[in-house]
Amino acid sequence: MRILMVFRDGETDNLFVDTLLKGIQEQGTDIQCSIDKFWQDNSFYDVIHFQWPEEVIGWNCSDSTIVDKLKARIDILKSKGSRFVYTRHNERSHYSGSIIDEAYRVIESESDIIVHLGQYSQDQFLASHPTSQNIIIPHHIYEGTYDENISCAEARQRLGITKKKFVITAFGKFRNNQEISMVLKAFLQCKLKHKYLLAPRLLPFSPHPKHTNRLKRYISWLGYHIAIPACKLLHINAGCNEELITNSELPYYISASDVIFIQRKHILNSGNIPLAFLFKKIVVGPNVGNIRGLLQEVGNPVFNPEDTNSIVVALQQAQQLCRIKEGEVNYRYALKYFSLKETCKKYIDVYRNLLIEQPFL
Repeated sequence: MRILMVFRDGETDNLFVDTLLKGIQEQGTDIQCSIDKFWQDNSFYDVIHFQWPEEVIGWNCSDSTIVDKLKARIDILKSKGSRFVYTRHNERSHYSGSIIDEAYRVIESESDIIVHLGQYSQDQFLASHPTSQNIIIPHHIYEGTYDENISCAEARQRLGITKKKFVITAFGKFRNNQEISMVLKAFLQCKLKHKYLLAPRLLPFSPHPKHTNRLKRYISWLGYHIAIPACKLLHINAGCNEELITNSELPYYISASDVIFIQRKHILNSGNIPLAFLFKKIVVGPNVGNIRGLLQEVGNPVFNPEDTNSIVVALQQAQQLCRIKEGEVNYRYALKYFSLKETCKKYIDVYRNLLIEQPFL
């Protein structure tokens, strides 16, 4: 059984694919990771596993013929006997155009089975694709990937955060002004004592802007140098949204946190939840997508992203959960249901069942 995961090979900051690939390989399955091999005429794999359609055709694709080429390539591989799996991370691309939207539709309709990371996603997909084959395999955690032994005190010393602060951390790039406004309004309105917002990718400005337009470069540079000191006055540690946090630095941010805040208004899944659970943190997130069901099942607060007061209440509830160390419950739940080993076994079962045409329940 030869498996191809259609994703860039080599170094990547996407640990979902990297850890899943290595975990499946460790269980003795021949699986490779490549985009080029999907498009090569002499390549054959028993199962081809899509992750993000953007990876298959290019994230900023402008080739109007690429969707037809994608469909033709899948048809050729199917004629040779390849079967197709698609893990549904998003409903559509966060920055999509019509070409990428069409690529999503092709991969969704041509895949033999759709893997969902939660019940909401499966129910939603079945409503529009009632004859499709579907299965739920939750997002795995990254055991042994990060240094999980960094203490809160050590992490805060490194980041310059005092011990008494109640640290609310929003990871990931803020994608639009609506997310920025949502988080800042809620943070400023909540009356939590010693509150502190850690948002390393909050600002839509840059100390080194790359705009071709000189005025836009100046506005971005000026905005950055005004916003940073202004944020500090409001107990907000903010940074440029284009600056990535390395995998070696990321555990310091998590360990320094009391609460992880999922700052999305519209989202299907979030890898920050299993990551936060691994580090025994409370999570606050929107009542949308798979987020709602997962957080409610384990007792973490959810909020209405259109209602600032709802977010404030969720943050207050999160502080109470921190006081009684409910993060330990998240950790035990993650180890039981999201372990990498069990997740990889489930994917291997999917591959095998496809090849023997075993029906999925």
